[in-house]
Amino acid sequence: MPRQIAVITGVGIVSSIGIGHEAFFKALLEQSSGVRTLADRMDDEAMPGDSDPEDGVWIGAPVVDFDAKQFVRPRKALKVMCREIQTAFASAQLAVEHAGLADQIPAVASASDSADEQTGIQPERLGTVYGGEIYFNPPTELMESIRRCVDEDGELHPEQFGEAARKEVVPLWMLKYLPNMPACQVGISINSQGPNNSLILGDVSGPAALLEGCSYLDRDLADISMVGATGTRIGSMRMAYTGDLPTVERGDHAIADASRPFDPDASGVVGGEGAASILIETEQYAEKRGAKVLAKILGITSRFSPTESMKQMRRDNDRQPQYSRGAGDAIGLAIEGALEQAGVTASDVAVVVSHAMGDQQVDSGEIEALKRCHITAPVLPVIASLGHTGAAAGMIEVATGVLIIANKTIPAARHSDVAKEVNLVKQTTPFTAGVVLCITHTTEGSATAVVLGR
Repeated sequence: MPRQIAVITGVGIVSSIGIGHEAFFKALLEQSSGVRTLADRMDDEAMPGDSDPEDGVWIGAPVVDFDAKQFVRPRKALKVMCREIQTAFASAQLAVEHAGLADQIPAVASASDSADEQTGIQPERLGTVYGGEIYFNPPTELMESIRRCVDEDGELHPEQFGEAARKEVVPLWMLKYLPNMPACQVGISINSQGPNNSLILGDVSGPAALLEGCSYLDRDLADISMVGATGTRIGSMRMAYTGDLPTVERGDHAIADASRPFDPDASGVVGGEGAASILIETEQYAEKRGAKVLAKILGITSRFSPTESMKQMRRDNDRQPQYSRGAGDAIGLAIEGALEQAGVTASDVAVVVSHAMGDQQVDSGEIEALKRCHITAPVLPVIASLGHTGAAAGMIEVATGVLIIANKTIPAARHSDVAKEVNLVKQTTPFTAGVVLCITHTTEGSATAVVLGR
C-alpha cells in the first residue's frame, strides 16, 4: 500500500476524437466517434489496393488533425520519431500545460545547494515512465531492401535481407522505432534526470507505467513523474498481423458505429491510434506549489492469471474460439486489490471506465469479473469512440477517469446494444460522490485496476 497519496495535476491526450483534454472530453460528452474508413487516410504510406474500402480491415480510428510540428522541439528530432513517439511527445507537452507548469518545465537545476532554498522543479526529482509496444515502420521504408532479395526469376531470398537492409537503411533508422524512445524523447524534452523507464506489456502498458511512476514518488526518488503510453492498431504493418483479436466485419452498421464493446452481436475489434500522458505528484509537493488537483490515485494494482487460451497455448482470432481469451480471473483479482488498497468497497464505485472492445470473449471476461466483485455501477467503454489504440488504451482509460472527476460529469456511452448483464451509462450524469474504477486487461491474462477519487 502506498505510504502517500499520489495526485494527478495534468492530462494530455492525442486521440481520434480530439487533441487535448478539453476537446477529448467534449467529444465524449457528445458521443462522438473517431471511427471511419482508412481507404484514403493512412499516414504510413499504405493503401488498401484492391480491398473494398468498407471492408473491416480498412475501418479504423485515425488521428486526422495531428501536426507533430506544433509540439516537437527541436524540429530536427522529428527525423528520429515514428508517429507513436510523436503523439506521446505531444501528449506530454499538453499535460505540462494542463498542470500549469509550462514555465517550469523543462526543469532547471537550482543554484542553491540547500534543499530548503531550492526553487522550481529539480531535474533529478522529475521522473519519466512510458508504456509502449513494438512500433512498425511503413512498408515503403524497406521496399528497396526487399527488392534486392528477389532474383531474376522472381524468387525471394530472405537470407539476403540483412545485407540488403544494411546498405539501404539510414544509420538513425532504428531510433525511430525502439519501444523505449517515447520515455527517452519525453525525458530529454522536459529535462527529467530522475528515474526513467519503459514498460512493454500490451494493453496494460499505460496503467503499469502509472504504477511504476507512483513507486518513484513512494520511494522518494521523485517529486513529480510524467507517465504515459502510446500505441496504434492501424499501422499497415501492424494490420498485417490480426491473429490476436477478431477483425471487425463491415456489417449493417454505419462505419462510425463499427466499434461495439459489449454488443453480443459484435463481429470484432476496430483498431485506432492515440497517446495519453498524465502528470503525477506527491500530495505534499502539489500542495506546496499550489497546484490544482484533478484526482487522487487511491488504489492501483496489477495482477496476472493466464487465460484459457494462454494456458493451452492456443491463440487465435476466431469469434468463438475453443479456449477463451477472457481475463476474468485476473480482472477480478486486480479489482479486489485496488478497492482494498483504496479502503473502499464495491458500493463506493460510481462508474467503471471499461476496456471492453467488441471481442465477445474479452468482453465476457470483464462482465464476469465485475459480477464476481459485486460491482453494479454503470460502465463506460471508451473503445466505442476510439477503437482499440493498442498500448495507449489503458492510459487513455485512466485519463478518462481523471477527467470525469475533474469535470464532475460522467459521459453517456455511445451504444445501447449490449449484453443484458451490462449496466451502461445510459445518459450523461453528474459525478457527485464515490470513486472511479478504471480497468484494463490483455488476452494473455494481465489486468490492472486503478481507483481514482477526489
